[in-house]
Amino acid sequence: MTELLAGIPGPLALIAAMAVLFAESGLLIGVFLPGTGTVLAIGLLAGSGVVEVWLAAACASAATALGCQHSFYRGRRGGLLRREVVKRLGEQRMALLESSLDGRAEVTVAVSQCFAAVRTLVPRLAARTEMSQLRFTLCNLPVAIAWATTLVLLGAWSGEAYDRVETIAGLAGLPVLLLAAAVAVTIWWLRRRNRLRA
Repeated sequence: MTELLAGIPGPLALIAAMAVLFAESGLLIGVFLPGTGTVLAIGLLAGSGVVEVWLAAACASAATALGCQHSFYRGRRGGLLRREVVKRLGEQRMALLESSLDGRAEVTVAVSQCFAAVRTLVPRLAARTEMSQLRFTLCNLPVAIAWATTLVLLGAWSGEAYDRVETIAGLAGLPVLLLAAAVAVTIWWLRRRNRLRA
């Protein structure tokens, strides 16, 4: 795999990866694109010396963050979620995504960066709430940078274990989701308890 990727010109690979990452996080077609795999592949190129690691991380971070900003902008401008996307995720998951934004939009925006289809949809849904562009950026940008940089480094250090790392990175989303759910339940429980005492 390393030999195959090493034959690709570095600038061309970075441009292609940035286009995929922007589309994956910024356009509705992104629900069907491989964001995690793309970042890991760029990391693999960086690890084989085709591109610099810092440049790969910067390009992946910028493309992902700009895609999320575009998605938020489209959501503000009334961009509608297509029926196919809702059909693919299911009505229950869409309802869960929308309800997760009520009162805790910041956490949802931050955590959504770690999940493929959710990364595409949450910025549009967040734009429909009262969340400002600045608040969205402050919640999304650090996580987008951390997500992209971590996966580039993981790809750079993985070498021949690319497929194994992609599976592990996909499974890493579950603990993050469980942690976010635990935090949300704790906040809900504390607020409820305080209301009952009042």
